[in-house]
Amino acid sequence: MAGLKNADNFAKGETFNAGLLKWVLLMVGGGAAVLFFIIYAATSGVPEGEELPSVFHRGMAYSWLFAVVFFLTLSVGGIFWTLLHNATNSGWGTVIRRLMENLGSVTIVMFVLALPLITPGFRDALWEWFPQREAALEQGQEHANETLAEYRAELAKEKEAAERALAEVKKENEAAMATATENEKIYLNSEIRAAQAELAKVEEKIGSDEEMKAYLASSHFKHANAILYKKSGYLNGPFWYFRFFFYAVALFSIIYFLRGWSIKQDQTGDPKYFRRMRRAACGFLPLFATAWTFLVFDWLMALDYTWFSTMWGVYLFAGAALNSMAFLIILLTVLRGAGYLKEVVTMEHYHLMGKLLLAFTIFWAYIAFSQFFLIWYANITEETKFYLTRNTAYWNTHAILFLVIGHFFVPFAILLIQGLKKNPMILSAIAVWTLLMHFCDVYWIIIPERGPSLTEGTELILAGNFFTDILAWVAVAGIFGFGVMHFLGKGSLYPCRDPRLDESLNVVN
Repeated sequence: MAGLKNADNFAKGETFNAGLLKWVLLMVGGGAAVLFFIIYAATSGVPEGEELPSVFHRGMAYSWLFAVVFFLTLSVGGIFWTLLHNATNSGWGTVIRRLMENLGSVTIVMFVLALPLITPGFRDALWEWFPQREAALEQGQEHANETLAEYRAELAKEKEAAERALAEVKKENEAAMATATENEKIYLNSEIRAAQAELAKVEEKIGSDEEMKAYLASSHFKHANAILYKKSGYLNGPFWYFRFFFYAVALFSIIYFLRGWSIKQDQTGDPKYFRRMRRAACGFLPLFATAWTFLVFDWLMALDYTWFSTMWGVYLFAGAALNSMAFLIILLTVLRGAGYLKEVVTMEHYHLMGKLLLAFTIFWAYIAFSQFFLIWYANITEETKFYLTRNTAYWNTHAILFLVIGHFFVPFAILLIQGLKKNPMILSAIAVWTLLMHFCDVYWIIIPERGPSLTEGTELILAGNFFTDILAWVAVAGIFGFGVMHFLGKGSLYPCRDPRLDESLNVVN
């Protein structure tokens, strides 16, 4: 057993000092964000003869959403890997688990950066159902005010007709009762009850003016936009805002508790925190899956509320898991290059992380193809519209080059070679490539909706907003980097008193 590392020799841990780097990242990101919102404010004027600000101005909302979602997938992926390692009692990943915890903790930063999305300017530009719902409700109220008197008169006529019909049925049937058999009496009584039910139905419609106005407005909404009306129980302002903050609280609470217990274990060495993390991770997994799935429904699928896919949540999860692992590989290599974690991380850890990168590259491709294949095979208009937009003009070339070839075939072919997964520089280069393809993937998901939505279908691509897309990405990237550096400096870079540290230090696969 000579040569094995002893966890007792690593019980003090390693602390990270970012120095000026995190402040430089914050200055770059903050400066870009200030410039972005200055441009946004400067272009907010409404052109003469128009009702809304310029298309360029409204298109900036898509730029910010793209940047926030890109980095949110990385931080949420950190939460997933933390949950998975605890729930499965993973031993090999103990020395890199703190990096996962720190990455997941940046989720709260991303939700703060997402706050502009809930302002009316960003919100209405991104999610058409908000202004369309408000317009439908307003038109419905106007319709109700205009037609209330007519509707009340119609109900009065209906009631009078129902009362007359009931009186006639009663008169005829009660007269016939004298000579009717028992079976005939049952039938005659059923006719009377049916007439009474018709009268009751009409009387139910007659209420106060406010009740009748509400019915008329709802009826108008239903006929004006049947799809949005059917989804109004889910797609409505109060519930949407509640879900926004629920996602933030749910996702950050998961990593807050897991990372908090992990840090406390470093300080005390008490194994109760190890057991607590294992139990909690198993319970948190359903909460994590629910919060992430519905978040991408609300933020991304609802960019076109008439479209739907049952595989959407899994598709975005696959991208988040894959690319957060790519980011962790890069982060680990950068830290080792700066002199950290050299004694605790070996090429075996890189090999294992490389295998996970390969596994999720395949999983992402499988889900992406399955979603496309099922929608193509079913050929339902409400589903195919997503791909019709993205198979047109430039976006078709984008999908083939960056998603099919770049996102799958290139990393798949390289990661099959075992030796390359044990080379930190090569594996990190593949991870950088994967993140670049993830950039193209998230861009392909969000940006094709911008042109058709903001120009009512007259333009497919708004080339003028490409600059704001990059500017928003740089802004969020700088602040995201600051968040990562900040959490790296809070505590040891690895769980230095975890019971599984021995196993991780000496892992062989």
